[in-house]
Amino acid sequence: MIIKRFIFSAIITYLFLSLLLSFSIGYTIDWIPEATLVQKIKGYAFEGFTRFNFIKVLIAVGVGTLYSLLYLKLRSPSSSKR
Repeated sequence: MIIKRFIFSAIITYLFLSLLLSFSIGYTIDWIPEATLVQKIKGYAFEGFTRFNFIKVLIAVGVGTLYSLLYLKLRSPSSSKR
């Protein structure tokens, strides 16, 4: 159960960080007037998911670990009462 929480929270954190980077200002395609809307969306999505991968993975693993340990810590006193 803790592994599920770790994986779920790590994925959610990674997607959230990628979404924040997807809407960053200053992407090169902004300055090309011939770029279509689909090209811009594709460029933003690719840029958001591939930029700073290592840092986002480290943050996601850290958040997942903390969330799993916090869940384990909060759950352990209630299970010892049984």
